[in-house]
Amino acid sequence: MCQLTLLLILTSGHCVRAADTPNIIIVMVDDMGYSDLGYFGSAIETPVLDNLASHGVTFSNFYNTARCWSTRASLMTGFYPQQVNKAMSFGPKAPFGYQGNIPRETKFLSELLQTHGYSTYHVGKWHLNNRTIDIENSWPLGRGFDKSYCVVSQNNFFAPWRMRDENQTIIRSENSRRWPKDYYMTTAIGERSRIYLQDHLRNTPEKPFFLYVAHTAPHFPLQAPHNVTSKYLGKYMHGWDEERKRRQAILQEKGIVVTGLPERDQEAVEWVTLSRGDQIEWDSRMAVHSAMIDVVDQEVGRLIALLSDRGVYEDTVIFFLSDNGASAEVLVRGDGDDPTVAPGSIASYECLEVGWSNACNTPFREHKMWTHEGGISTPLIVHWPNGNIGSGKITRQNGHVIDLVPTIMDIVNSSLPVAVEYPGKSLLGTIRSGKTHRRTLFWEHLGNRAVRRGQWKAVSEYQHAWQLFDMRTDRGENIELSEYHPALLKQLISKWDDWAEASSVVHWETMRGFHPNYPFEYKRK
Repeated sequence: MCQLTLLLILTSGHCVRAADTPNIIIVMVDDMGYSDLGYFGSAIETPVLDNLASHGVTFSNFYNTARCWSTRASLMTGFYPQQVNKAMSFGPKAPFGYQGNIPRETKFLSELLQTHGYSTYHVGKWHLNNRTIDIENSWPLGRGFDKSYCVVSQNNFFAPWRMRDENQTIIRSENSRRWPKDYYMTTAIGERSRIYLQDHLRNTPEKPFFLYVAHTAPHFPLQAPHNVTSKYLGKYMHGWDEERKRRQAILQEKGIVVTGLPERDQEAVEWVTLSRGDQIEWDSRMAVHSAMIDVVDQEVGRLIALLSDRGVYEDTVIFFLSDNGASAEVLVRGDGDDPTVAPGSIASYECLEVGWSNACNTPFREHKMWTHEGGISTPLIVHWPNGNIGSGKITRQNGHVIDLVPTIMDIVNSSLPVAVEYPGKSLLGTIRSGKTHRRTLFWEHLGNRAVRRGQWKAVSEYQHAWQLFDMRTDRGENIELSEYHPALLKQLISKWDDWAEASSVVHWETMRGFHPNYPFEYKRK
């Protein structure tokens, strides 16, 4: 491991940056399916992200927590969400773990990096502000970020209801959308990211930076610029059944995931049974979803162009991942949906729903909110030209979003707080040399549970029995093996029980009073 040092020298109030201290960028997208990148088998144009994967290290067995806020809590703190009181946001009457107030003594990655001389910038979704306690100081500027452009409401990509620019809250007028005609949230997030870095490189080039870019795309509502959407209209008339087969074939050909393809989700209809008119409508939804990811890729490309132009690209570590799997939710919020307007436009409000979500999560089962592979799996791409990490490597080492805090602190050659026992592990050895180690990872969300140890995974949907799967040969979770390995399943369940007791996990039946319709109102249709 090369020695990364950060010399904190009090000279004219500035931090002098050592030449080998890397900049850190995390790009997180919202509700992207496992195989939605071109590199992972889709027809979506993502040349920039594909290039990062082709010239970096890709974790094919990387995991999130199955939901927006819980993954972000783990990303920023290095803990499971229950351990930092952010599994849900049910308020002070709920048990610890589910109240929604992250303790002040829990340090965020941004705060740790600030302590080590980094300038810190947040752009995009946050979803970590406290529910009831010290709310003002739980926004990004109170959690270790020097600057922040924060998406508060994501009910409209063209005219968001509420944003937070530094400490100023911007509320959309009820009578006027108050946003420029060409405003689009993904583009705005990209533009502000570049503005922050331009200012940083002009004013404090001697300091390393940490930039957290949290895109809201491709989360619903499905909205995208028509000139991008038009590229994809008609490209999905083959339907979600064929799309799943095409993606699986590419994933297997590349050796990213080799598994049998699960049966179509039981809530999704067979594509060929749809009328021509319905097929055209569903094709348009997938076209908008594709366009949303396409625009993210374009914005990452513009960010990389800036880094290259300023000569800092080689010294920058870029992490890319999604907060959960694609979503099968069927919701209409915000301004509602006008079915007479063009798909993806400002007055439309549509979701992927179960058929396309099933395809986007190929080759896995289930969706966002489930602890089956479709809900918790994400590609993790790590790109670091000067990091001696190799090029185009795919690792099957198990990893989890809780690992990113220790990994990044290892990269910057800094120790984590000694008084705190972090559940995550540094993945730097894997990134650099392919080093592997056996991991035990845990999940709980809405009563859905899972534990993975090495090749074995036990998973239980809420109010269903535990099942056992071999992840080495069957990440599609097709062949249930508890009958053949009952002792192994019992051991995994025992490990989950021990973790749950130590991590403030509460049986979901006791939580129903805080939201009696959970999780049933979100079960697809």
